[in-house]
Amino acid sequence: MLACLGLIFMTQWMLLVAQMFGDWQCTNWTQESPISNLTLNWRRMELSWQSSKNFPNYHCIVDTGSQYRKKEVENRLCRFKVEDSLLLYRGAVFTIEVPNTNISKICTFIPEGRNGSAVENFSCVIYNISLMNCTWQAGRNAPGDTQYFLYWQNSR
Repeated sequence: MLACLGLIFMTQWMLLVAQMFGDWQCTNWTQESPISNLTLNWRRMELSWQSSKNFPNYHCIVDTGSQYRKKEVENRLCRFKVEDSLLLYRGAVFTIEVPNTNISKICTFIPEGRNGSAVENFSCVIYNISLMNCTWQAGRNAPGDTQYFLYWQNSR
């Protein structure tokens, strides 16, 4: 019974976390970086940031898994081709690096999707504490090719 309550709590927590981090997930928490506040204007494909130190140039990188772009810029604004925004539908990893140093900031862009495309009628049934069967329906406004994934992570 306690395991069932734990699984229910975990699925509710996963849904809450997914809602809280719908846009950016920034990593590099362990290393202090002078680079902060990465902002993506995905319609204009502009990445901007702040830095507590002045550096002569930066490397600006976007990696979508299928495409990789790297640019060198002298200010805190990086522009990619607008047509590259079509590749962001699956998400992308943006990296700002200071050349010849170990200073960087990495952020993962996770697209939110359109309003009404979130999963509806989500429920899970647990059998014998060893099998969980979850079902859901696509959101009312979800495009026909939308795919949803449920991930399980065993925790202590």
